[in-house]
Amino acid sequence: MNVRTPNIRTPLFILGVALALVAFLVMLTFGLLFANKAGSGTQVQVVVAAKPIEARQSITADLLTTRSLPASSVGPGAFTRLGDLNGDSAIVSIPAGQVISSNLVTANQDLLTATANPYLPIPQGWVATTFSTNEVQGVGGYIAQGDYINIVATLNTTVFTSLNPRTVTRTVFTNVHVIRIGPDATLVKQGQGQGLTSSITVVMTSCDAAYMNWLATVGTIKYELLNYKDYNTVTPQPDASCPVDSLPPTVGPKQVQARWDFLAG
Repeated sequence: MNVRTPNIRTPLFILGVALALVAFLVMLTFGLLFANKAGSGTQVQVVVAAKPIEARQSITADLLTTRSLPASSVGPGAFTRLGDLNGDSAIVSIPAGQVISSNLVTANQDLLTATANPYLPIPQGWVATTFSTNEVQGVGGYIAQGDYINIVATLNTTVFTSLNPRTVTRTVFTNVHVIRIGPDATLVKQGQGQGLTSSITVVMTSCDAAYMNWLATVGTIKYELLNYKDYNTVTPQPDASCPVDSLPPTVGPKQVQARWDFLAG
């Protein structure tokens, strides 16, 4: 009598297939986990455009924000601090959400002339106006396009009254944006080339420009160059007596005295 030997190869084959399938699923799971971890990576804080920025537009704080992104997705030259863009302008149009990098902005106004937008960076309702300067008046020629300055006026009080005549100095405008400088006369100072300009063009309201013209005609004007960390690149709020949409006033001693009180003290 023959006794049949059980065929165990089929169960072993099925078991082997099952184990292989389990191993595949385990490796797939680990692969997905590692891929997700690698994809997230180290997060870095970068500066991005909070709203669309036009080519040649001055970069102001209200146009920017910060966002955390994976380091692997941040290209070279990306800015990580808002303050690093003080005095810069956009070379090209920058869409909202775009990471701001050094190839998109510049503080050199000459690089912006190649763009299609021919307009000066003048806020709506404001005007550009030009005043003369020289080495002593203009901080030795170190004022450049994109800088912010204070304007100081010196007057003799005889323009207001004949009593107790004296010379008085007042800071009349602060944080004024310089958008252009006049032709340079190349000089050499301390071994380095330095341009001495004959004029500066600044942004003001039409009303403030009328006061500035009077002060420059009657008195002496000097400029103070601010440290770049003290720049206030947000569009300034004009003096309540000189709103943006107001027509240039008739400016004389009475109006200047009422605004800055040169006779005080």
